[in-house]
Amino acid sequence: MDTDNEHHEIDDSLDDQREIIRQSLDAIIRDIGMAMRDVGLTFPVYITVRNSGDALVTIASPLDPSDEQWQQAAAIACRTLEERVRCGHLRGRELACAVANAGDINAADVTAA
Repeated sequence: MDTDNEHHEIDDSLDDQREIIRQSLDAIIRDIGMAMRDVGLTFPVYITVRNSGDALVTIASPLDPSDEQWQQAAAIACRTLEERVRCGHLRGRELACAVANAGDINAADVTAA
């Protein structure tokens, strides 16, 4: 068994999937936004495409939706990405996050034009 070769093939597959996402990022985020609005979720969600590691993307929100709302939004994002990339089941992992120099942020600050 050639584990180096297998690892290389997995890396190539992730890179290919990331490139599909990069090329379609605007359409993907539109689809996620529409699906979220269809179920009454109106908070913003960001997607950043990873350059390395096991994850394809990282999703985040500047707001603090309830756990139930976030799980629903994450499921929508995963489903949309699975359809676009034509990959198997995606899953999320909770990550620690902090914001520097943010002060007090509210929804009006985030959505202001």
